[in-house]
Amino acid sequence: MTRPGTPRSGFGAAALAATLLSGCFWATTKSEGETLRRDVDALDARLATKEEDLEDKVKKLESIIAEATKVLKRNSADLGADVEAMRTEMREMHGLLTAAKTYVDQVQHDLDAMKASHDQRLASLDQRLAALEVKGAQTNLTADELWTQGKTAFEGASYNDARDKFKRLVAQFPGHERADDAQYFRGEAYFQEKDYDGAIREYGKVWDKYAESPLADDAMFRAGEAAQLLLHCTEARAYFGLMRQKYPTSSLKKKSEDKDKDLKKGAKDPKVCVS
Repeated sequence: MTRPGTPRSGFGAAALAATLLSGCFWATTKSEGETLRRDVDALDARLATKEEDLEDKVKKLESIIAEATKVLKRNSADLGADVEAMRTEMREMHGLLTAAKTYVDQVQHDLDAMKASHDQRLASLDQRLAALEVKGAQTNLTADELWTQGKTAFEGASYNDARDKFKRLVAQFPGHERADDAQYFRGEAYFQEKDYDGAIREYGKVWDKYAESPLADDAMFRAGEAAQLLLHCTEARAYFGLMRQKYPTSSLKKKSEDKDKDLKKGAKDPKVCVS
């Protein structure tokens, strides 16, 4: 038992020893404590400043995000309106195109009908004219005699006389086996005189009236050559292309392909093509 008034030196020493052994001992002076307090206060102040700065930046960021959201919503609405407007315009354009196509088809139909009627009337007038011409000429010639006289005139370069004989043959004997030949050589008579428009007109009657004639592809090919000599390249290529389409087994197919290639190459040369 410890006497009253006696320091508990044994207990203090034991507590100090325990503290040292445990590694938890920390001793500061008053000056160091004040310095530490000031540092902590400064750190708190800096932290508070940083927190305020961060809060300010967060608020600005939130404001920017909010504004961006508004702009995005507005742009989305505008974009939706634009898309709908474009759809409306496309529907209107489709309607206009449909109407235009219908109109073009109707015009084409009317033109085809007019052309057919015109061709029919022209053929009728041709026959009547030929009949009138025949009335004033020798009428007792047979189809073979007209063919022979026409061929002789053609070979002798009497092209007017040749055309007349061939025309009479076609008008008087349209179903004769020489009728298609006579029509073809009417075109040839014009071609030899370099009347290429006249030649094209007469060649056209060959494939119109005698589509199954062995000379139909020749007539179409020669029409292409006549158009080429007129420098009408688009028209010439159309004849050559049509010939290959209508008469794919023609012996003139390769020749027409070569001519078509040449015309295509010279399309921009005014000395070769004017149209």
